[in-house]
Amino acid sequence: MFKTRFTELLGVEYPIQCGSMMYISDADFVAANANAGVFSCLISAMFPAEKELVDELKKLRDLTDRPFGVNISLFPGLLPMPVERYLDILAQQEIRFVETAGRSPEPYRKKIRESGFFHIHKCARVRDAVKAESLGVDMVAVVGTECGGHPSMEDVTSLVLIPEVADRISIPLVAGGGFCDGRSLVAALSLGADGVLMGTRFLNTPECRIHPALKEKLIQARETDTVVIQRSIGSATRVLKNNWAEKILEMEKKGTTLEELLPYIGGKRAEHAWIHGEEDAVFSCGQVVGRTRESLPIKDLVAKIMSEAEEASQRIWKVRL
Repeated sequence: MFKTRFTELLGVEYPIQCGSMMYISDADFVAANANAGVFSCLISAMFPAEKELVDELKKLRDLTDRPFGVNISLFPGLLPMPVERYLDILAQQEIRFVETAGRSPEPYRKKIRESGFFHIHKCARVRDAVKAESLGVDMVAVVGTECGGHPSMEDVTSLVLIPEVADRISIPLVAGGGFCDGRSLVAALSLGADGVLMGTRFLNTPECRIHPALKEKLIQARETDTVVIQRSIGSATRVLKNNWAEKILEMEKKGTTLEELLPYIGGKRAEHAWIHGEEDAVFSCGQVVGRTRESLPIKDLVAKIMSEAEEASQRIWKVRL
């Protein structure tokens, strides 16, 4: 049993958060995670209309009575409704936990605080975590450059980043980027984190809605089979290495513009490809894709991770003099 500030404050059984993943983290997926004892967030940006979001929240509550959160992306232009409107809807629906990511939450902190949300902010730099605490954020999730999706432009690994953040803040810390099993969970706790963020590891579960052909590609991938694209536009993104990603990198080397890149990195293309297994798109995943060798139901995966964590803890105790 691992009891941390993460498990106590969020009311979950294990110190694990399944990463919030666009096009994937719907009611079914989030509920499966919640019922397995880990924390997970519904992606609000997947629902462009108020009724769609409210209906999905109702579905989620029908599927689980355990804690979950809702992710609100602060990336400019990603949300189909203003951030404030999402916050109003979540308050009306009596959502307890809100996760923000993508930009500083400072413009929305007053409303978040007054609405009574428990606020988790995800970021990728030490200074952003320190700033989040100064704004009154309740918990931060910090990701190293190994992560899938959006690392920082500074390429700092989790082994360096996480303990530095732990030394600089007093609020609970969730460590992401390079974590996928019980050994890395124990490592994160040893570095000063209160919980661990795993996204890529949960892609290869039956509950994840991505196409089976893509799941097989993830199983076959090695730790070297990811690349970071979109550096040229200041939005570094780690994705699975494929011909499409290589084409984007070549375009960036030639000095392409954002307008020229958009048809290649646009969300609709990725969403369609995730579900239908097409290869002409980018697929966010972390370097730990190379350590994913099997597909397990989420409950079994979590049980395996926690069993590994117990073994890793015992191994540490055995080497003590």
